[in-house]
Amino acid sequence: MPDSNPNKSSKWIVPAAVVGAVGFLYFSVLAKLGYDWWTDENYSHGLLVPLVIGAIIWLERDKLSSSTDAGSRIAGSGTVITAFVLLLAGTLGSELFTQRISLVLMTAGILLYFFGRRLLVNLAVPFTLLILAIPIPQIIFNRISFPLQLWASQVSVWGIRLVDIPVVRKGNVIDILPKGATQVLSLEVVEACSGIRSLMTLVTLALVLAYFTRRDDDGPFGGFSAFDLIRAVSLMVIAVPIAVFTNAARVMGTGVLTFYYGKSATDGVWHDASGWLVYVVALALLIAANIILRRVLKGGARPSPSNVEPKPWARKAGALPLLLALVVGGIAVNWFVSRGEIQVNRSMLSELPKTLGTWGQRGDEIKFGKDIEAVLKTTDYTMREYSAPDGRVANIYVGYYSTQRTGATYHSPQNCLPGAGWVMSDPNIVTITTASGRSFNANRYLLKNGNYYEVMIYWYQGRGRIEASEYDDKVNTIIDSVTRRRTDGAMVRVMTSVGTDEDKAINAAYDLSARLAEQLPAYIPE
Repeated sequence: MPDSNPNKSSKWIVPAAVVGAVGFLYFSVLAKLGYDWWTDENYSHGLLVPLVIGAIIWLERDKLSSSTDAGSRIAGSGTVITAFVLLLAGTLGSELFTQRISLVLMTAGILLYFFGRRLLVNLAVPFTLLILAIPIPQIIFNRISFPLQLWASQVSVWGIRLVDIPVVRKGNVIDILPKGATQVLSLEVVEACSGIRSLMTLVTLALVLAYFTRRDDDGPFGGFSAFDLIRAVSLMVIAVPIAVFTNAARVMGTGVLTFYYGKSATDGVWHDASGWLVYVVALALLIAANIILRRVLKGGARPSPSNVEPKPWARKAGALPLLLALVVGGIAVNWFVSRGEIQVNRSMLSELPKTLGTWGQRGDEIKFGKDIEAVLKTTDYTMREYSAPDGRVANIYVGYYSTQRTGATYHSPQNCLPGAGWVMSDPNIVTITTASGRSFNANRYLLKNGNYYEVMIYWYQGRGRIEASEYDDKVNTIIDSVTRRRTDGAMVRVMTSVGTDEDKAINAAYDLSARLAEQLPAYIPE
C-alpha cells in the first residue's frame, strides 16, 4: 500500500530547492573552479576533494544529524549577506578568489541559518578541505612559489656538491657541465620542481590523514580532540618542508644524472618517473610523521557522545526568504557575468614603431618559448631591442591582457627576475615625463647577474591609468570593472646596461621609457 504521508515524500523539497538556488547563484564560479581543477596542476587535487568531503559526511551522518538544532536566523542571515557582498565584489572586480571564498561562506551561512552552530563546528574539516582546494590569488601564489623555487635550487646545489660535481647556481637556474662535454646544460627549477604543486596536495592529505586516524572520533573541535587537533595542525605544517625537500632531492638527482648522462637525464622516463616518486616518498614521510605524532600525542579520556535528537526541517527557520534572496542574487550575478566586458579597439603590439625618438629597433622581435608563454598567459606581447645613436642597447617588454576576469594577470619582475639569477637593488619610485608633458610614476631597480649590470624601469598601464604599484593597479582594475566594464591592461618593462656610467644609463632608460609610454595608448587603449 503506497505511503500517504506527505512529509516523507516532501522532506527533500526544501534542501533540494536550496541546493538548486546556490548552484544557480554560483554557476559561473563553480564552472570556472572545476575548469581550474582540471587544467591547473597546482590544484588538481581539488577534483578529489568533493569526493572526500562526501565520504566524510556519509560516514559521520548519524553524528551530524544529531548535532542539529533549531538554527540561528540572525547569525545565518548575517553570514549569508556577507557572502553576497563578497560575491558581488568579486564578480564586479573580476577577483576569482573572493568569489570562491564567498561560496564557502555562503554554504556555512545556510547551514548556520537552518541547523545552528554545532553542525557547523562538526563540519570544520570538510570546510577546511574546500578552502585548501581553492586556488589562491596569482599575486600571492607568485610570492610563495618563487622563494620556494630559490630554496629548492639552493638545497639541490648543496646536495650535488656533496658528491663532488661542479655546479653553478644563478637564481633558480642550475648550470652543470656534463662529464666529457664542452657545453654547459642549464636546469631550471620551475614551479613543478619547487615543491609548490606537491605542497598543496600534501597539506590537504595531511588533514585527511589526521582526520581518519583520530583516536577520538567525537572530539569537540570538528571531530578532533585537543590532542588530535594539535597533531593535525602539526602534520599540515610538517608537510611544507617535506614537499620542498623531496622536490629538492628530485632536482639533485636530476643534476647528478645530467652530469653523467647529459641532456637525456632531464627528459623522458626519468623526468616523469621522478615526479611520481617524489609524491610516493613525500606521502611515506607524511605517514611516518603521523605515526610519530600519534605516539607522542596520546590524548586523554574519551568524552561521552552527544545524544541530542535531530529535528525535522519543518521546525527550521523559514526557508522562503532565503530561497528568494538566492534566486534574485543568482539572476543579478549571472546577468553581470553574461554581459561580459566592453571590447576596445587596439593595434597589435607587433605593429609598435621601429623608431622611438632617436632609438631604432635592433633585429627582430624576441619570442618566448611555448612553456613561458603558457605561464605568462598574455593576450598579446612584444619583446625587442632598441639601440641609441651612441650604440647603447636597451630591451623592452610589453605584456598585454585583454581581460583579467579569467585569472590571467601580470607577472611582477620582482618575482620573475630573482628566479633567473638577478639580484635587485636600489629600489626607487621615479617620475617619467613624456614629450607631451604627461608624467607618471614607475619603478626603478639596479640589477646584477654575474657580469651583467643593468638598470630596469617598469610600470603597469591600462584604461588611461599608469601605476608603479601592482596593488594600486589591482584596486583600480576592480573600480574600472564596475564603472567601465574593463579589466584590460599591461605590464611594461625597459632594461639597459649600466656600463661605465650609471647616471647616463639611468637617463637613457628614462628617455626610452618616456618615448615608449607615449606610443602605447594605441596598443593599450585608454
